[in-house]
Amino acid sequence: MHQLVVASDLALDPDVALERGCEIAAANCADLHVLRLRDRLRRGTPRRPSPQILAEEVGRRFPCIGSLSFSEPMPAQAAEIVKKAEMLGAELIVMRNAIDPNQINDRPFDLIVDVARQASIPVLAVQAESTGPYKRLLALLDEEEDARHVLDLALQIKSASEVYAVHACSKRTTAQGLAVALEALKRVIATALAARPDVAIPVVPVVRPGDLASVLIEQWSALHPDLIVASTHRHRGFEAIFRRSHVAYLLEIMPFDLLVTNLEAADRVAPTIPVADHQHRTPA
Repeated sequence: MHQLVVASDLALDPDVALERGCEIAAANCADLHVLRLRDRLRRGTPRRPSPQILAEEVGRRFPCIGSLSFSEPMPAQAAEIVKKAEMLGAELIVMRNAIDPNQINDRPFDLIVDVARQASIPVLAVQAESTGPYKRLLALLDEEEDARHVLDLALQIKSASEVYAVHACSKRTTAQGLAVALEALKRVIATALAARPDVAIPVVPVVRPGDLASVLIEQWSALHPDLIVASTHRHRGFEAIFRRSHVAYLLEIMPFDLLVTNLEAADRVAPTIPVADHQHRTPA
C-alpha cells in the first residue's frame, strides 16, 4: 500500500479512524491523506488541536509514515469523499464508526455505507480504539465467486494470524446440504490460498444454517475476531444482511471493526494492510 485516506471530522479524542490509519500507514511507510470532514459539534464543545499540531503529534508518534497531509474542511458527503480518495489514488479509506456524543445527530454508519456503495476502494470502518494489529479475522462469505474476492481481501491483511471463513446457509438446509456447502467452501479456500503462496496462515471454514445476520452475530460472539471482512452490493450480499432495514443498522448495533469491499465495482481493488508481518503457520 502506498496511498491511504482517512476521512474524519477529527472531533473525537482520540480519533479512532486517524489512530488506525496512522498505524497502517506507518507499517508500510505509506502516504497518509486526511480528509477533514465538517463536524456538527454542540455549542460549547472544545475543538481538537489544529491540523498543524496534529501533524506534529503524528510525526513524533509515527515517524515511518511516508508523508502526511490534511485537506481543507469538506462536506461529509459520500460522493465528495469517494471523488477525492480516487484522485489521491487511495487503496483504502478509513472512517470512524464510533458515535460522538458531542455532535448533533451523529450517525457515522450511514456515511460509511454510502461511501462503500459508491467506491471501488475498500472501506475500513473503525469502531473502537486500537489495541494492536488485526490478528483474528472473520471473513463473511456469500456466493462462491463473491466469496473468493472477500477471502482474497482478508488475506491481504498481513497482521492476520488466523482467518475464519464463515458462510450462512438457509435455515432449512439439511445436514447433507451443509456438508456440500462445507466442501464448496473448502474449495474456495484452497483456490484462494493457492494464489497466495506467500500466505501460510490457517483459514478455518465455518458453515452454519441461518440468515446472515444471525450467523454473523453468533460467530462474532463465539470467535471474538478483531475484524470482520465482508462485501456490499446494491441489493444483495452484505446489503442483504438486513433485507427489511438499512445495512447501516448492523454497523450501528455491533461493536466490531469492519473492512468492506464493493463487489459491484468494475475495478476490484485489494489493499495490502501491513500492520505487522505474517505469522507463518501450517494451516490446520
